[in-house]
Amino acid sequence: MPDVYQGSLVSELRDLRRRVEELEALLKARPALTAASQGWLLTNMSIPSVAAGTVHIGANGGDFFAQTTSGTKRMFLQAAAIANQANFISGDIAGTPTATQYNNLRADAVATRQYGFDLTTRLRTAGVIAT
Repeated sequence: MPDVYQGSLVSELRDLRRRVEELEALLKARPALTAASQGWLLTNMSIPSVAAGTVHIGANGGDFFAQTTSGTKRMFLQAAAIANQANFISGDIAGTPTATQYNNLRADAVATRQYGFDLTTRLRTAGVIAT
């Protein structure tokens, strides 16, 4: 039977230990894909293609996604509550509107406009409505 170890077993073992230590150092230096000690932290990534029968779950553009061979399904987070709800004007304004009433009404209109833009963008991104 031929000798498969050209050097001494001690030097082979030393080389193997060195290689294992190098690999361990590489693994420790590589950042983890996720962290879960206080919730999951996902890094935005491009959406990969997947093999049949598999699902890839990740984050892209601030949204969760699930990728299968049949396509991408985006999973949206719950919309944020409308800010400054106390500023919404209910009922009629008697007399001349005050500056505070005007500013509250204007702020509500600006916030409503932004929520509309955000909703439209998310629906377009998900393919629910045409661009």
